[in-house]
Amino acid sequence: MCRTGWWMLGGMDADIGLVLPSREVVMWGGGEMDGLLDAAERAERDGFDSVWVGESPLARPRPDPLLVLAALAARTRRVRLGTAVLLPLLRHPLTLAHGLATLDRLAGGRLVVGLAPGADVPGTHAELAAVDRPSGRRVGDLMDTVARWRELWKGEVRPGPVRPEGPPLWLGAQGPRMLALTGERFDGWMPFSPTPEHYARGLASVRGAAAAAGRDPGALVAAAYVTVAVDDDPARAAGALDEYMTAYYGQPASVMSRIQACHAGTLSSAADWIGSYVAAGASHVLVRFASTGLTGYPPAARELRERLAAR
Repeated sequence: MCRTGWWMLGGMDADIGLVLPSREVVMWGGGEMDGLLDAAERAERDGFDSVWVGESPLARPRPDPLLVLAALAARTRRVRLGTAVLLPLLRHPLTLAHGLATLDRLAGGRLVVGLAPGADVPGTHAELAAVDRPSGRRVGDLMDTVARWRELWKGEVRPGPVRPEGPPLWLGAQGPRMLALTGERFDGWMPFSPTPEHYARGLASVRGAAAAAGRDPGALVAAAYVTVAVDDDPARAAGALDEYMTAYYGQPASVMSRIQACHAGTLSSAADWIGSYVAAGASHVLVRFASTGLTGYPPAARELRERLAAR
């Protein structure tokens, strides 16, 4: 069975999303936005289920994700619009709850809020310091923020989001505490898990925590954030991945692949590798294409989606 925007791998259905090059338009595109918006429109035409943008005003600068998604809400009709990820601690809970509710309305309920407390790295601490926010209890502050959003969405914020409980909240984090919190309080999980085996173990922990909290484990969306570099020549693909990671994170692919899901190879091998995450339990895969100089729709995106759909 094949349906537009879906594929069957390992006997499981899964959505595929495209991570838009919002960071790349700053790094290599001169900050021009037209290509970013056009990429989202083309992704929708080509059958992708979702498009995603991240947030980082200082450490890894890119456009404001809520403003970008507001523009995409007007340019698209079907794809879900998501943040991968939003950093809530950089904003006031009230104004952010209001902005997310407004964005969800503009998108007709298509918003998905992927969020995280921020990693324990100098860039995170610098961004929080810039907004006079302490970074010593990021997880606790994040949970307080989410609880406040949900209170506000019940009636204080007008207009409210499309659903009274607000848009789906997916946590992009790992570690025992974060896995437990995902299962207990969030609608989905979207980690960087470096291997399918690592992903499967984390997902088991999330579902176990959900069951222990009296929630339906199957109701939580199991997403996975992956990065691919594709080329007919695997060696060129490996070089592109290394160049991309070094430019993006200041670390080579050999280092980043220990903490993130990364693959370099042909379209066929990339499809097989993505399939291994679906087999491990992922029901929504967010694909980021590693290409320096990329400012628009990745040339390989449509063909990769078609290869996945044909499996």
